[in-house]
Amino acid sequence: MKQNDLTPGSAGEIFLYQDSDKSGSVHRFVVTLTMHICRPVLETALRDLMPRFPQMFVGVVKSGESLRFCPLSSGVQVFEENACADAGTLPNAGSDALGGYLFRVSSSHKTLFFDWHISLCDGKGMMEFIKAVVFRYIELSGYPVRNDGTVKTAEEPASPAGGMDPYEKLDEIPASRPVWYMDAKAFNVPAASPCSGSVHFHQVKIPLSKVKGQVREYLSQPESFLSPLFSHALYERYAGEIPHGEYIVSTIKENLRPHFPTASLRPYFSPVSLAYNRKVDEYPFGTILMSQKKLLDAQLKHDALAYSAKRMMRTVERSCGGDIPFGEKLERSGRSLDAAAETATFSICNVGSIAMPETLQQYLTEFYPVVPGGSYASSLSVVNFRGELVVTVSGYASDRPLVERFVDLLNSHDIPAFISDEFSFRQIEYVPTKIAEENG
Repeated sequence: MKQNDLTPGSAGEIFLYQDSDKSGSVHRFVVTLTMHICRPVLETALRDLMPRFPQMFVGVVKSGESLRFCPLSSGVQVFEENACADAGTLPNAGSDALGGYLFRVSSSHKTLFFDWHISLCDGKGMMEFIKAVVFRYIELSGYPVRNDGTVKTAEEPASPAGGMDPYEKLDEIPASRPVWYMDAKAFNVPAASPCSGSVHFHQVKIPLSKVKGQVREYLSQPESFLSPLFSHALYERYAGEIPHGEYIVSTIKENLRPHFPTASLRPYFSPVSLAYNRKVDEYPFGTILMSQKKLLDAQLKHDALAYSAKRMMRTVERSCGGDIPFGEKLERSGRSLDAAAETATFSICNVGSIAMPETLQQYLTEFYPVVPGGSYASSLSVVNFRGELVVTVSGYASDRPLVERFVDLLNSHDIPAFISDEFSFRQIEYVPTKIAEENG
């Protein structure tokens, strides 16, 4: 195994020192097939892909004052998913019950659940891994499927770039604080306390072919219209509680690959923000869309985006670098998490479009991420699958009225939307203080 397969990368490292119930560092993908899942075949598919994705098949150990990855070679067990399971019955990420792995695969009838700690990879990276697993599973099940180059297969050699720290690519890129750069003071919604890892979510679907009018120009950047409309739903509810000078602010995890290309699967994003200061009931919606897109585009220019990414990296260095004692690393990473939460009201994570062969896609009916709220009251995850924008609204408490209002606002602005699912599940947890010593 290459050394870079054992390095979490700049963004992933800080999550190794944060409890998942505070940081939301354990995410989930849900994939539904057209056939029932055979767990032994799925376990074989995972075993076949171990040489192809060595950076995924690792655990974490405490080495001196730091946490680091360690290689694992045992097979991965596929569990039976039980949405009503008690938190105490679920294994922690990195525990012996999971073979030391930082991800868990489970199934129920026709649906697969991939839970993973984001120090391994981000949503884009996990999507590549899941596509490879499902493709291999379909192959082993005897169904005809053909790769068109969009899926990494078990026969291919592992890519050394897959486990590299992608932020190293930014070292030589000029970055300076833009003159317009400012951090709006964010209103923090009173959040429900995490309850033993319980995550509630509502799924909203938007058939893109039915979107009409001026919004069609913004479909490639859905944050432009999702952010102000969800912000307005929050504003309506909390207008009387928002102090003067504070705003509803969304933090958007911008995938850096389109801007600074890399083959790494490691977390590779930079936060950008949209402050809600033009109410949808006070301005023409076209004006709001244009202003939101202009602000987004300004933050996505190379120098501004590199500045945001490097600022985040400096936070990691202050929290996790050097010879800082282990306990202080835990404390510092927690403080950086609290500081990040103060700059935004809710988060948006857009993993983009899912590209895959048509011969594989015909066996899939669902493919979407679930991002927990973490330090925010709400979190929106977005994916474009088979011409539908799937928006998952997550939180620690079920808030259907808020989501219903969000959907009403979408529909009233020529964006056909509907609530397609509502669900809650027990999230697996990650506790850094329970990680074993390297020689323990």
